[in-house]
Amino acid sequence: MPICIRYWKETNEMKTQENSKTVKLYTGSYNAPVLTGDGSAYQGNGEGICLWSFDEETGGLEKQESYGQALNASWLTFSPDGRLLYAVNELDDYQGTHGGALSAYKLEDDGRLAMINILPVMGAAPCHVSCDEQRRFVYTANYNGGSLSCFRLAEDGSLSEMYWQLVHQFGEKENRDGRDRLRNPVRQEKPHVHSAAIKGDTLWIADLGTDEVSCMAPGKCGGEMERAASVFLPVGSGPRSIAFSDDGSHVYVTCELSNEIAVLQWEKEEKRISVQQMISSLPENDGNGEKTQSSTVGGIVLSPDGRYLYVGNRGDDSIGVYHVDNQGSLSGVQWISSDGRNPRGFQISPSGRWLLAANQDSDNLVVFERDGETGKLEKRWVYEAGAVVCLQFLK
Repeated sequence: MPICIRYWKETNEMKTQENSKTVKLYTGSYNAPVLTGDGSAYQGNGEGICLWSFDEETGGLEKQESYGQALNASWLTFSPDGRLLYAVNELDDYQGTHGGALSAYKLEDDGRLAMINILPVMGAAPCHVSCDEQRRFVYTANYNGGSLSCFRLAEDGSLSEMYWQLVHQFGEKENRDGRDRLRNPVRQEKPHVHSAAIKGDTLWIADLGTDEVSCMAPGKCGGEMERAASVFLPVGSGPRSIAFSDDGSHVYVTCELSNEIAVLQWEKEEKRISVQQMISSLPENDGNGEKTQSSTVGGIVLSPDGRYLYVGNRGDDSIGVYHVDNQGSLSGVQWISSDGRNPRGFQISPSGRWLLAANQDSDNLVVFERDGETGKLEKRWVYEAGAVVCLQFLK
């Protein structure tokens, strides 16, 4: 009898899922000690990587599986075919080797993860990972290492040994205009590579420590990319996270230290990057100066139609909504409470109807319904989720 009851329950649950439009969501969280940007230690109470079922009709979330062995999985990315998942392990030391690690997983038919392999990245605190469109290479941004690591992928998606590494350093170009005297002494004491984002055949790097955003293009040696162009943002900006317009002509970068969004114009033929706009990420006249002063902008995401951009203000604990005009410039539309502390990770559901925000320090995921015409958000649901910092929908 218990077997029959269980079978009836599982069958009806399967029918319910089939009758509703559900998609798979993967979240990454902190579950081991890590050094933060200001040098202090942080211990999150996350579950590593979690697999969720998300209902596009209601905005409801249901946790299906957790993978606690995934230490400090602070950024996740899929292979272009959606069959593999790569996760950084944001650590300063991995199994006696200085630096963090990178993990490769295979997605089973039901979305559950099977570990393939894990390798050290030879750089401390990897915090971002991207996979190229041909599924030949993955790139990690190593924050405390101030470096970029490239791994060649085997046919089965497993990680081969590190193929090449780029280590950033302060040089004459960065110091000749006195930038060294004006940098943030705590956060910009050395290079801090924060993002390594793929767009087409280019790789974009944001270095919070040097205020530089670089575009790398394929070189003559296969996976080893060469610098095509770069731009220095105002001193003390602290470029962090990157989003792209659909055609790649505009690049949007959150500037963590100055609480701004940089709108960059990319002229591919001329290999030229120019700053089109710098706009504050914080609400105007919010009447809370003390809270605003301690704020740092973090995550960024564009709506599927490219008309609206969203950023998270950590400290102010708000989500900023911006309209993107025909020239790619931004104008503020709304600032809404994240309903938690430290809104770090964001993602918009495949339908474009929902935005999910991960509040790292209040251990919750908040589901907002998104107005496709105005871009504005309205809170719908709140779910417990320990120290989540990254979200990725399987599309």
